[in-house]
Amino acid sequence: MSEESDKVEPRNSSGGGIVRVGAGDASRTAPATIDELAARLRRRWASGVAVVTATDADAGFRGVTVTSLMAVSHEPPILAIALATSNTFQLLAEVGTSLGVSMLESSHEFPAERFAGRAPVPDARFTGIRHRIENEVPILEEALAWCMGRVASREEIGDHILVLLEIVSGGLGPDTDDPLLSYEGRYRRLETG
Repeated sequence: MSEESDKVEPRNSSGGGIVRVGAGDASRTAPATIDELAARLRRRWASGVAVVTATDADAGFRGVTVTSLMAVSHEPPILAIALATSNTFQLLAEVGTSLGVSMLESSHEFPAERFAGRAPVPDARFTGIRHRIENEVPILEEALAWCMGRVASREEIGDHILVLLEIVSGGLGPDTDDPLLSYEGRYRRLETG
């Protein structure tokens, strides 16, 4: 193995931890456990930011910020969304339920923070958030793109619920090259030019 390697290998045959092998950048610390490595890997994956919305019969409009969203099928059009089991929003994502997805642009950091529970008013409702209603579900105004769908299935996987959402309608927002991104636990913008 070259001294330039930045490879992470098991500490012992049981895989009980990892150490960085090779010279690499000495200022970085090696993860001590597989769980820590997995957390760092997730933070290093740049992803778009969206708000998933629903209507709760008791509490009205609700939303949650997600970065774990991906297209998994073109025919039929299906998105996969990962929702933390600790987040009560996942209780609304029952099979057959309508959900909305608003893909955010860089000026939407406040709604992203609000629905992640980190804004000055940690409220998953829509007070002060510009939105419109599509099929009884809120969609954020000026989203880069949006869609409505019905939950086709859900499955508990570890500490998350994987929701498969079959898209039934949608649209594109303003033509911009400036999506809101998440990287290393912070919201970012694309650098252009």
